[in-house]
Amino acid sequence: MKINVIIGAGQLGSRHLQGLLRLTMKQKIFVLDPSEVSLEVSKTRANEISSEHEIIFSKDWEVLPQNLDLVIIATGANVRAMLVEKLLPKYKVKTLVLEKILFQDLKSYDKIGDLLQQTNTPTWVNHPRRMAEHYHKIKTIVDNSGEKIIFNAVGSNWGLACNALHLIDLFAFIGNSPVDQLDLDWVENKIHESKRANNIEFTGTVKGTLKNQSNFSISALDGENGDISISVFTNSHRWIIQEGRAQKIIYLSKESAFNEDITSFTTEFQSTLTTRIASDLFETGDCNLPTYKQACESHIPFIKSALKKYTEITEIETTICPIT
Repeated sequence: MKINVIIGAGQLGSRHLQGLLRLTMKQKIFVLDPSEVSLEVSKTRANEISSEHEIIFSKDWEVLPQNLDLVIIATGANVRAMLVEKLLPKYKVKTLVLEKILFQDLKSYDKIGDLLQQTNTPTWVNHPRRMAEHYHKIKTIVDNSGEKIIFNAVGSNWGLACNALHLIDLFAFIGNSPVDQLDLDWVENKIHESKRANNIEFTGTVKGTLKNQSNFSISALDGENGDISISVFTNSHRWIIQEGRAQKIIYLSKESAFNEDITSFTTEFQSTLTTRIASDLFETGDCNLPTYKQACESHIPFIKSALKKYTEITEIETTICPIT
């Protein structure tokens, strides 16, 4: 029997729970949250999945056994470091999955990294675009070409502060190179309210360079919410990936005289992605998500630049960037 834990039972945590419930292997699943409302969300969504797994919903960590196979921390970024520090010294965790954004302050990245190393806890970060088959195909062609890449992503009011790291991680994955430089100089000097309480959003453009000199820019236009268009361009290959409602890929290649080839794809929801993540971790000890170290290579420069921009706009001296 697998002993698994979800910390954070709200909207995202409840979807992780649905994913675990789809596993065929026998499980005992603990769902922890101090909020009764969040626990009720998970209870309702658990009832949507037919399974025979045992689920324990609790506000109290003392219900947890000493040895845990998989822990998913699906809370907001503001408390994630504190929860990891509470978890690892007391419990033996075989595999750990953290939601993004990892942490809102820069000191937590090294502090948690040291703790993960001291406790020998293999850890991954939930950037699930790496799991999509169409992005794997693009990466393979890019790898084989050996050509420099230009990445772009554009949408309207889609949460640049909250979601840019998903795309930065995707570009690092396809480009097979970590972030070298990143800045928010083209982000507008305006703070937007986030749909998540006590957090902020940006509009404008994040730009940067990977260590292999591939360039990227990620833009959120101010206005009504709009779907994201992603482009991946090399000398010989060009892709335009339309995410959202259309869900299609326009592919142009030198070999086909740049005549378009259009295919469709279906975005996979977290409630099935988690099934794949957990299954891979249990069977092989690895999965397609970035490791903690790989994620930090994007998170740290992004948080550093976002914090700089936030203090410039608000004139508030702080070490905390309120994004999640």
